[in-house]
Amino acid sequence: MTELLLHHYDNSPFSEKIRLALGHKRMAWRSVIQPNMMPKPQLVPLTGGYRRIPVLQIGADVYCDSQLIARVIERVQPEPTLFPGGSEGLCLASGFWSDRHFFLAAVPVVFSAIGPAVPREFIEDRSKLMGGRMDFGAVMKMGPAATEQLRAHASFLELQLSDGRPWLLGGAPSLADFSAYHPVWFLRNVPPVAKTLDEFEHLSRWAERVASIGHGRRAECAPEEALAIARAAKPAPCGGVDAREPQGLVEGCRVRVMPDDYGFEPVEGALTHASVSEIAVRRTAAEVGEVVVHFPRAGFRIERL
Repeated sequence: MTELLLHHYDNSPFSEKIRLALGHKRMAWRSVIQPNMMPKPQLVPLTGGYRRIPVLQIGADVYCDSQLIARVIERVQPEPTLFPGGSEGLCLASGFWSDRHFFLAAVPVVFSAIGPAVPREFIEDRSKLMGGRMDFGAVMKMGPAATEQLRAHASFLELQLSDGRPWLLGGAPSLADFSAYHPVWFLRNVPPVAKTLDEFEHLSRWAERVASIGHGRRAECAPEEALAIARAAKPAPCGGVDAREPQGLVEGCRVRVMPDDYGFEPVEGALTHASVSEIAVRRTAAEVGEVVVHFPRAGFRIERL
């Protein structure tokens, strides 16, 4: 089964990265709309606790984090590639910069501008998502300082595009474009800050090109149907555990997996795959039966139980 079900919500920046990747490949996919805050009663049974968006479902296999989702999409349909000219490593590394520096500079800029309109329950939800490291209300007051960082990071893109190239890596779009674009998209969709980066002329023209790619062939899917699809399917075979696994983990051992930056809801299960690039655990839930939940290795930590 290769039907792609993307669990997302329309104003999710990280989901926009994946929607553009699907558009670049002109792929058909099914849109499963999830809430933008907890509770998420029709997502958590699939993931075992992981709450972040987007999540990609293929039958009874569940893929978490846009980093891994992009690689799965590439495996399912290799052409046109997300990694032209053998650029996979560079694209993934630049995606880390975009997710953890560029985007996190955009967040305070956006929310400081719309602060009075943000519901209290959303602020509380995002404070919990940050694991107690910071009150999201405080983040919303960091706009001026964050704008300095946002402009500095945007200048990297302007510099890369200043020779007139249409895309960040040259003549063809890549995951690097979609990763770098999603913070720009986030800003452009909030009227008070939509023009924040307009001073960067090359970046602005590039952003229009990225936006024109679109989202492929989208069809809607109810969350209840997505759960039924998982329940009727069986997970695909996994690749086992790398003999060089640093923690000495073995296939079948009980583990806990969670992000290392925010959203520390752990997912527990039996280890089915561990490599330098991916972790997968097998688990069961009444709503979905047996599923395998996959995570990228970079940005996630794993503990043996």
